[in-house]
Amino acid sequence: MNRTSILTITMAVLTGALSAKTRPNVIVILGDDMGIDSVSAFNPKMRIETPAIDRLAKEGMSFIDAHSTSGVCSPTRYGLLTGRYNWRSRLKRGIVGQWERPLIDDSRLTLPEMFRAHGYATCMIGKWHLGWHWPKKGGGTTEKLDEIDFTRPISGGPNTHGFDYYFGDDVPNWPPYAWRENESLLGNIATQMKQGKMVGVSAGPAVTEWDFAAVLLEYGKRCADYVRSRKEKKQPFFLYFPMPSPHTPIAPGGKFKGITGISDYTDFLVETDWAVGEIMKALDETEQANNTVIIFTCDNGTSPKADFAQLARAGVHLNVNWRGWKADAYEGGHRVPFIVRWPGKIRSNSRSDETIALTDIMATCADLLGTDLPINAAEDSVSLLPELRGEKLEKRLHDIVIHHSGSGHFAIRKGRWKLLLCRGSGGWSPPREAEAVKKQLPILQLYNLANDPKESKNLHAQYPDKVKELVGELAKAFRNGRTTPGPRQKNEGWPNTVPKPVLQKFPQLADPKIKS
Repeated sequence: MNRTSILTITMAVLTGALSAKTRPNVIVILGDDMGIDSVSAFNPKMRIETPAIDRLAKEGMSFIDAHSTSGVCSPTRYGLLTGRYNWRSRLKRGIVGQWERPLIDDSRLTLPEMFRAHGYATCMIGKWHLGWHWPKKGGGTTEKLDEIDFTRPISGGPNTHGFDYYFGDDVPNWPPYAWRENESLLGNIATQMKQGKMVGVSAGPAVTEWDFAAVLLEYGKRCADYVRSRKEKKQPFFLYFPMPSPHTPIAPGGKFKGITGISDYTDFLVETDWAVGEIMKALDETEQANNTVIIFTCDNGTSPKADFAQLARAGVHLNVNWRGWKADAYEGGHRVPFIVRWPGKIRSNSRSDETIALTDIMATCADLLGTDLPINAAEDSVSLLPELRGEKLEKRLHDIVIHHSGSGHFAIRKGRWKLLLCRGSGGWSPPREAEAVKKQLPILQLYNLANDPKESKNLHAQYPDKVKELVGELAKAFRNGRTTPGPRQKNEGWPNTVPKPVLQKFPQLADPKIKS
């Protein structure tokens, strides 16, 4: 049997055949720049309360060893929506550029396309950040700002990749600063959009009334309204809510400005929790909660824009349990909250220590639907459904999980062991790579997370066989184009961000087409 058929049988036995009327709604909420220590349920040193997210944890299952697929934003969004590591795409490091073309190929199956094929209404409200086909003045498309015609439809975004309806923006601190509905910018764009200077964000075209502090408030309201609108519908829905917060610009709105008395950042974090709570309130009021699966997670670790030192002086400790922060290969760069609630189906107030990744959402939802994934889709996605339903596992869900920093540095996790193919953080926290080179730090780092969760003691010299084993697993993942069972798939170019000293020591990681 293939990787979904056994679970399909299990689902059928336990819940019966899922008709359109009984299939659960599914909501995926993705926080932005928010590591696991930012949820008070997981961090007793948090001080700031996140009651809505804490309620999800109390009523569902929390994965305490969950990881975004990258230390930065758009690569993780690619992984969530496709079930595939971003470094298999053309994006080998960094993020999708400001006016860049779409990252997801039209031929690649996405999460909303899968839901829509099974009769679901699909809606996205929030931040996209995966590229667009920007319409060029006079026809065609362009990646140059001065050539873009903002009055024409902007394709290649959510509607192109499976969402029936989209409302949102691209990146909170990137132009154009205007609301988008489906493929159009809202308002009289021809007269309202002006090229202006912005404070603390990228300058660019903006409508005159744009208000950063209104963005999250609008999203929270619209998500709740969408849930309420589905009350009388027989068709199940999939709602994807990629939040703009607590990413910069740190802009708490309305009653949230000053609510904590600590900083704008903590105010914005409280507002982020509020938005989650608005969705839960709408589900409760419309009596849809029991037939709705909620997945709450985040795209990477907390950004240093939070000002950790200032927060610590106020007794708020957001990077106390894990080393590093956003963009890093260290745990603080990619260990994120991951909670799944489905009342009556998932044991409440439960925790799992399985090592998982955000790519797993796609295979999990496929099993929820009782469908098989194509052999050329979701190559790095493993279903969490057995763990969620409390089944006894014969082995760990993942043999390996691969991490990727903002600058493209790899790390690989297998059980308690984690190998980093970089000298420093691989990202933004000290030591950054240039500093680590000057200090002549080792080219590899091996940590036993079971007794060294803060990655303080490099064991690569003591365990050379473990290093070779993990390098071999990574090379296999490169070659096979997948980390799940199935026929070999093609990457879009070799994962070419492994440092030269590491390639010289382990040539099996090098592109086989390039002769040394």
